Amino acid sequence: MQYDEFVQGVGQRAGIDEQEDAERTSIVVLEELCNRLPNDEAHDLLSQLPARLKTAVDVMASAEPSSADAFVDRVSGRLEISPEDARSRVRAVFAMVRRAVSQGQFEDVLSDLDAEYADLLA
Repeated sequence: MQYDEFVQGVGQRAGIDEQEDAERTSIVVLEELCNRLPNDEAHDLLSQLPARLKTAVDVMASAEPSSADAFVDRVSGRLEISPEDARSRVRAVFAMVRRAVSQGQFEDVLSDLDAEYADLLA
């Protein structure tokens, strides 16, 4: 999948009109996701995403597990949007990640997250 296709997909799914907002959303959600995963899993995930996303996402050295609600709150705070809008944007990014990476990679990511994250995959 190409970068523009990923970002446009996020924008369409989340109802974001500006490409810059969809780009920032993609990066923020991916950073927060990668920071919940073991470092090697985060890098495996990023290796299957478009190069511009790989280089834009900063990954912490160690995982910082959190609840799905805390995840959404962090995205909300970083993007300065409501938690409801953040939840919609997280779902949009997760949907594009599912399309962009192999099924095995996506399942690996899911196995590292709490079951309550399932709501964000709907």
